[in-house]
Amino acid sequence: MAIATLPDVSEIPTCPRHPDVETRLSCSACGELICPSCGREAAVGYKCPDCARQDGATTQPRAGTSSSPLRKWVESWSNDDGERSPKPPPAGSADGQLPLALGARATMVAAGAAVLAGLLIGPVLAQGAFFLISAGVLGWVVARSVYWATEERNSPYVRALAMTAAGVMVLIGQVSASSGPDTVRELALLAYPAALYGGWIVVRQR
Repeated sequence: MAIATLPDVSEIPTCPRHPDVETRLSCSACGELICPSCGREAAVGYKCPDCARQDGATTQPRAGTSSSPLRKWVESWSNDDGERSPKPPPAGSADGQLPLALGARATMVAAGAAVLAGLLIGPVLAQGAFFLISAGVLGWVVARSVYWATEERNSPYVRALAMTAAGVMVLIGQVSASSGPDTVRELALLAYPAALYGGWIVVRQR
C-alpha cells in the first residue's frame, strides 16, 4: 500500500527578483511570487511590478471609496504621462487682465523705484567701479518692486514695465554721473544689459 508523502512545509519559497528573501506572498493578478521589496499595493492585495505597470494598479484607492482631497488636487494637475500640467492663469495673469488700480500702482512704484535706484547707482557709474554688479542687483530690485506692487500678478504690461523701469534706472544714473570722465561714461553703457539682466531674472520666474 502506497503511502502519500506530504510536501516539505519547512521549505519556504524565495522571491524570483530577490532570491535571498523568503516569501509566501504572490501577485494577485498573475500569481508570481513577490516580496515586500518588489510588491506593489493594489486595490485588492499586492501585484508584481510588471502587472502594476500594465494596469496602473500601484497605490490606487479601493473600489467604491473616494480619493482624498489631496489626491484629487494632484491628479487634477497631472496629465496622462504623470507630468505636471501648467497651472491655470490667475486673475490678472498673462491670459487675463490686470486690474486698473494695480496697473496704476505698479506704474507709480516703477517710476519711484527707477528714480531712487538711479540716484543710488549714479556715484557708482561716475567712478566706474563695480557698476556691473550694482546695475544687476538694482535692476532686480526695481523689477521685483513692480511685481510687489501688483500683488505678484503677471501680464505683458507688468513684464514690460519691470524691464523698462530697470533700463530707466540706468539712464537716470548716467545723467546724475554726467560729470565723470568721458571714458567712464562710455564704459557705464554696459550697465544697461546688466540692469536688464537683473530685471529679466525676476520676469522669467513668473
